[in-house]
Amino acid sequence: MDNKRWMWIDWLIFSLRCSWYGTGLIYYYVYNERLGELSYLDFALFVSLGFILPLVFWRPGYRNPSLYLLTELFLSGGFSIYVNIILGINLSTSIILMPILMSGYLLTRKTALWTIPFFVFLLPANRYWTIDNQFSFFMQYIDVLLFFGIGLGFNLITKSQKRYKHLLSENIKQYELIKQQNKALEQYAAEVEKLALLEERNRMARDLHDSIGHHFTSVTVGLDAISYMIKMNPNLAAEKINRLAEVARTGLEEVRRTIHQIAPIEEDVPLTELLQKLVNEFGAHTNTEFYFETIGDEPVLASHVKLTFVRCLQECMTNAKRHGEALYIKVCVQYLEDSINLQVFNNGKSMDPQSLGFGLSSMKNRLEELNGKLLIESKEMEGVTVICTLPIRR
Repeated sequence: MDNKRWMWIDWLIFSLRCSWYGTGLIYYYVYNERLGELSYLDFALFVSLGFILPLVFWRPGYRNPSLYLLTELFLSGGFSIYVNIILGINLSTSIILMPILMSGYLLTRKTALWTIPFFVFLLPANRYWTIDNQFSFFMQYIDVLLFFGIGLGFNLITKSQKRYKHLLSENIKQYELIKQQNKALEQYAAEVEKLALLEERNRMARDLHDSIGHHFTSVTVGLDAISYMIKMNPNLAAEKINRLAEVARTGLEEVRRTIHQIAPIEEDVPLTELLQKLVNEFGAHTNTEFYFETIGDEPVLASHVKLTFVRCLQECMTNAKRHGEALYIKVCVQYLEDSINLQVFNNGKSMDPQSLGFGLSSMKNRLEELNGKLLIESKEMEGVTVICTLPIRR
């Protein structure tokens, strides 16, 4: 059963059917003597029923091939048998040709098993009793096969057009889906670009804050010491100024490398050596007492892991000196089986672990981006301990 609207080919077949039955009524009205014992009114009644009743099962919005063909077979086939066998009137194949065309047009796999035997072979066979000779009897099958072939051709055209429409509909759906997905991807790409820019800004802000803050803290504290030293020991003060100038140049170079997005970390230099160098330089320029130790064996580390610990140590030392006014800093690096801990203790002023400035917040974000964590322990008159932890795989 099909509830779809008629296609143009359905209207064409309907027009052919109307013309066929209409011209048949007109023809036998003019030549009603060919009807023999059958009155024209009875003929017109049978033809009208054969035209109208099957339309109950084949009309716009409703199509049931099985019931339609059964109705055609019962009405047209029954009328043909009645005229040819019972009345013995030869009305040629005109009565059955249109039903045969319709059997080809509405043919399906389900109906083919019975429509072809009945409409193509058995229905035309009843004319054997009224036909003049066997040659004419077999020649009628040319008309039968021709009309069945025409109907079957229309059937194939209809199915091909339906497949084309279905394919076109699917392509349109796919096209709309692809458009929506492309639009979503464009929006996603725009969001990713925004996030990438924001992340890059934050990264550069953290790097600049850590590197500039660290180096300028060294320079500032060193200059404060030189202001007292220059009168007492000018030679030592001059040497100190040269060192601070070198620190300033190093800081400037690091800022440049940060701007050019080049991490100031040499991949072949171990983390322990990098941290030891930072501690030595910061201690020398700020007159701060340092203690540095490592526990365990250092594994092979990626450059971004090294950079994270370098920035963390820079921020810890800078905060300890600038805000805590610490005189002693202890740095301990623990290389554990599944993690690395960097502990930085200073004897400076205590702080609120819950109130993090930009530097410590950046440090926390750096660690969390690598599934690490930041812990701050601070008690009055007992100093501050900052613990940075990153998980690793050996």
